[in-house]
Amino acid sequence: MLDMMRKHARNWLMKVILGIIIIVFVFYFGSMRGRQQAEMIAVLDGKPIVYVDFRKAYEDLLDLYRERTGRALTEEVIKSLDVKRQAFDNLINQEVLLKKAEDMKIRVSNDDVKNAILSYPAFQRNGVFDNRIYEQTLRANRMTPEQFEEIQRKMMLTSQVESLIQDGIHVSDEEALDLYRLQNQKLNLDYIQISPTSYATRIKPSQDEMESFLKANKGRFQVPEQLQIKYLSFTAGNYAPEVSPSEADIADYYERKKGQFKKNDKILPLAEVRDKIINEMKQIAGMNKALEEAKKAHDTIYQEENFDRYASEKKLQVHTAGFFAIGAVPKELESIRDIGKALAPLQENEISRVLQGDNGYYIIKVATRKAPYLPKLKDVEISVENQYKQEEAKKLAKKEADDLLSRLKKGAKIEELAHDKGLKVFETGFFQPGGDIPKLGSSAEMTEALFQLSAQNPYPQKVYSVKELYVVIHLRDTSRADEANFTSQKEAIVNYLARTKKTETLKSWLEGSKADLVKQGRLKFVRDFKDL
Repeated sequence: MLDMMRKHARNWLMKVILGIIIIVFVFYFGSMRGRQQAEMIAVLDGKPIVYVDFRKAYEDLLDLYRERTGRALTEEVIKSLDVKRQAFDNLINQEVLLKKAEDMKIRVSNDDVKNAILSYPAFQRNGVFDNRIYEQTLRANRMTPEQFEEIQRKMMLTSQVESLIQDGIHVSDEEALDLYRLQNQKLNLDYIQISPTSYATRIKPSQDEMESFLKANKGRFQVPEQLQIKYLSFTAGNYAPEVSPSEADIADYYERKKGQFKKNDKILPLAEVRDKIINEMKQIAGMNKALEEAKKAHDTIYQEENFDRYASEKKLQVHTAGFFAIGAVPKELESIRDIGKALAPLQENEISRVLQGDNGYYIIKVATRKAPYLPKLKDVEISVENQYKQEEAKKLAKKEADDLLSRLKKGAKIEELAHDKGLKVFETGFFQPGGDIPKLGSSAEMTEALFQLSAQNPYPQKVYSVKELYVVIHLRDTSRADEANFTSQKEAIVNYLARTKKTETLKSWLEGSKADLVKQGRLKFVRDFKDL
């Protein structure tokens, strides 16, 4: 337990606090809407756990992260947070806790639920339960009293199970002091850097080696499937000139949207924004007319399969675009929403649905689909050779770094070894682990390894890659933590360690319980979280 705490001492507090909030939120509110008939993702004692509940748990978790971080979540961030796995695990864990409460014959009476709700500060006015506030709050959350009471019952059941699991957990003074020392101790490192670049010039791959490399790394060099298309465009600009808004319509538009026409926080008079309003109204009407014409064209072309003839009859220009990959559409089509998804399933000579762009609508016909293929070596030889050299140079640099680390662990002196190899030994100076490493930069993996170093064990288990350089580190020295402030921080440290121990204990118990239920055939997973 303490080893785990050492490893994460400086970044665990916020993670644990956020994690506890997330677990509580999703455990207890992940399926508050009531069960719906939907695709099953798991079954526990014959009771289905369904996709709609997973989706609700997933969306709630995303909302919670957005609220806690105060920023938008990109796909990259969502992936790094492993939100899908968290939502899946939390939903299953909720059901396991409730099932264990049932197995343990834990009961929550109606009076227990009632008393808990009456004690909620959010439902009170001047310290007394206010039924009007209670009903307004539930309505605002689109929840009935029966649904909220059921949620409260589940919360109380799972809370009792958790208490039984976590009772008896305590933190000793020695553990608290050890963590305090760790949090306040500073390290000073020696390190050697080995660059793959210095090896690249030595590598001269043969044709056979490059051919093998090309075949072994098809994904890097394969030309993706490409499309050649024709398309019709129906732009607002083609129809806007036909629009002549009346004065009454202009005045009405102004009244409805006058809050948008401001300067220095003052609403501008109609006369000053009249031209702008007319242009906006023309654009809106033009888009509406463009959509109408695009729909008519689509329905006719779809039924009669007469793309070119329809264009000729209606005097519409047929635009063409040369071969392109779905992920790299021509610039003139980039504004079309979900164009990739729309084109992906289309076969040759099929047309898309009506697609919307920034200034109009489009109907696209797939003329030709060119299958993905692996180019000949002669067509990509320069790229293959460069990537081959980079890969081999990395292998050689890592091999050299691994050899250095091995010799250092056997007793070689870092300065002497570096001198023999023509390398330089750098020194970080004292710093507190947890963030960037001075002069080296950021490496989460290396930072974790620093917490395992000591005077008796000054080298990590392996070398690390930082900024495309292989780094061998050595613990040069540590500073002694000042224990003068330990007493004032002891209570906070003890509380933190206790919360962390309880979280880890509950997590371990849940994993064991799920494994037992699976072994007994009571819990069956129908779908993996990765497929949801």
